[in-house]
Amino acid sequence: MKFLSFILLQTLSGNLADTVVNLDAVTVSASIKNAEETPSAAYSTFNMKEIENLGINSVKDVSVSVPNFYQPKYGSHITSTIYIRGFGSRIDQPAMGLVIDNVPVMNKNAFDFDFLDIRRVDVLRGPQGTLYGRNSNGGLMDILTLSPTDWQGTKISVGFESEPAYYVQVSHYGTTADKRLGYSLSAHFTHHSGFFTNTYNNAKCDAGNSFSARSKINWISKSGRWNIENTLSGGVVDEGGYAYRQFDIEQNHLKPINYNDSCHYSRTSIIDGLVAKYSGGEIDFASVTSYQFLHDNMLLDNDFTVESYFALQQKQYEHAVTQEFIAKRHNKEAKWQWSTGVFAFLKLLDMESPVTFKRDGIENLILKNANKGIRTVFPENGIEIADNSFPISCDFDIPTVGAAVFHESRWNLGNWRLTAGLRVDYEQAQMTYNENCDIRYRFDLTMSNFRNMHSDFAGKETTSSLVALPKLSAQYIFGDGSIYATFANGHKAGGFNTQIFSDIMQSVLMNQMMSELGVSLGSRNAEQTARDTKYAPETNYNFEIGFRYSRPTFTTSTNLFWIEGVNQQITVMPEGGGIGRMMSNAGRTRSIGFEHSTRYNPGNWQFSLDAGYTDARFSDYQYNDTTNHRGSHVPYAPTATCSVSVRYNWDVQKKWADRISFAIQNQAVGKIFWNENNSLSQPLYELLSATIGYQREHLTLQLFARNITNTSYHTFYFKSVSREFYSDGTPRTFGVNLKYTIDN
Repeated sequence: MKFLSFILLQTLSGNLADTVVNLDAVTVSASIKNAEETPSAAYSTFNMKEIENLGINSVKDVSVSVPNFYQPKYGSHITSTIYIRGFGSRIDQPAMGLVIDNVPVMNKNAFDFDFLDIRRVDVLRGPQGTLYGRNSNGGLMDILTLSPTDWQGTKISVGFESEPAYYVQVSHYGTTADKRLGYSLSAHFTHHSGFFTNTYNNAKCDAGNSFSARSKINWISKSGRWNIENTLSGGVVDEGGYAYRQFDIEQNHLKPINYNDSCHYSRTSIIDGLVAKYSGGEIDFASVTSYQFLHDNMLLDNDFTVESYFALQQKQYEHAVTQEFIAKRHNKEAKWQWSTGVFAFLKLLDMESPVTFKRDGIENLILKNANKGIRTVFPENGIEIADNSFPISCDFDIPTVGAAVFHESRWNLGNWRLTAGLRVDYEQAQMTYNENCDIRYRFDLTMSNFRNMHSDFAGKETTSSLVALPKLSAQYIFGDGSIYATFANGHKAGGFNTQIFSDIMQSVLMNQMMSELGVSLGSRNAEQTARDTKYAPETNYNFEIGFRYSRPTFTTSTNLFWIEGVNQQITVMPEGGGIGRMMSNAGRTRSIGFEHSTRYNPGNWQFSLDAGYTDARFSDYQYNDTTNHRGSHVPYAPTATCSVSVRYNWDVQKKWADRISFAIQNQAVGKIFWNENNSLSQPLYELLSATIGYQREHLTLQLFARNITNTSYHTFYFKSVSREFYSDGTPRTFGVNLKYTIDN
């Protein structure tokens, strides 16, 4: 039997989309855990047409279109920092989970990928730990890609932008004659020439290429009870990046990008997910198995100047395996609905992070500190290092294992919907570290020749956690509206500060040189410093109330939240300066705010508003013996986001055109504080974009413009070697997309 059409979901509602996709199969792929089954949570939904209309090409493009969700664009594809409701972190564990075709992505370095035939994106805000576990304390993004059971045909797309940049995408979806076996193959290539010029070599520093591909096989048993889908996806990224400008404090202006060492990022990633679903009458069963591989390599001129301080390389090889079993009650008419399951994972991370000290770094970061103490006794003498550069080798093996059991029950009692759930999550990680370096040095008072000195620092650290993640909620339905209240617990995993080990070795080097000379610098014990590289898990307690109202052409929702954060993870510079960065458990944080979304679709018009406000502050953050940042805004997370869009669809239905559309969108972000004492900030800024679309039979043409007013703004701030740097936002761009679709 052939379906007339499959109507894609409208954002936050059940409204009809402005296009349809013909279905030949009786089964539609769906998320095992989806937003419809979590009615007491704030969520946003984007269907395939909206993703195309809004120009959403990656996770970062969803930013701001979801209230209080912000993911800035800076650095490279490895930079996938997410801030939601005031929570986020620049390195290590993410504040939001990412699930693609029911498979959790285990490494946030793979979060920034090219969207390829994305059928639907759900963004759930607030802790989702009960069903999704670790690293979903701020929310979760659930992505479903197009399946051959949804649609059959061929698509060819090309696009050009004014960077200049271009992309090519080809996809084919088909089924066998009996419609029980579906298959698809898709590929996408993007080239961008870059926006920003490094004045040192007069070349674009952020140019690059990316390639991704995906194959899907979907099998439906003759009885219809079994549905098995295997999705194999992979991608390659090869790019520059890190367009950081130094701020001249004395002149009070930003210098141009100007650094002498190479900055580069490359990544190869593979995810294979096998999802088996069985419908057995009262109970549905699902198994989700995945294998994930990630190899990436980052090179940084870590001082980002023309001086030769130090350069960093970070190379990772990670293998991960996940397994989840889920059972759910199938009878939707029953008063008691439930889902229960178990989840386990294994990650094996092999990382190399050598830091190469160069002449300016040797003089100013090592010898300057070492000779400062010596010259109080010997004013005319000091230590010399013969080499103009030397590497500090840093190797890490970090295996991580975890297991969880979870259950959630939902009771339908007249107008009431009550939910209670609990997840118990255990995780253990072990870090084996091995650092070493060789230098040639001499003390000019007592040594006529340079002496070779070998230093090494090796050991093992272990961390583990056992957490319980409860959820309680109540929803009352009246007519076309509902109100809800919920409490949910979120958890972000702890880990190790691998970036700080170069500072540890620097201290070991100086202590060893001084020891051989019979001088003590009074530095902390290195073993104690190594134990300090561990940081604890972060826990959030979310209290939320909300209201929803939905009619065929109008939907609106508003929610208020209060989040108490314990042991919040904050990226800081090590005490006393240094070249590395480390994660610190900052103490307690309180985030209070609201979110609002409205959709109004009268006739051919579509109006939307998505706005959020967050007041996230430290309720206790003892930075050092004399400074407490209590009351300061949490840095890097915007206090407000707002997106307003208007769209008109003109149904021409002539020989020369089927449909013409016009759309305009304005997004506002800010204020963003850059440091814990809130002395630096990015004021609120607005980005205006517009599109014009043309459709005729199989052909679709779209013209677009982003940041039409060419607004100047900053997306990132940091300090390195006591210098301040900013990253500029993307300037004005224009482009065109052309798509040709053939339905089978």
